[in-house]
Amino acid sequence: FKALRRVSLCPWRIGAITAAALVLLHIEHGHTT
Repeated sequence: FKALRRVSLCPWRIGAITAAALVLLHIEHGHTT
C-alpha cells in the first residue's frame, strides 16, 4: 500500500508501472507455455 501512495503522487507512473507489469507477465506466460 505504501507503493500505491507513492504512485498516487505521480499519476503518470501508474501507466508505466502497469505497462511494465503486463510486459513481465506476458513474458513469463510465454516462457511457461
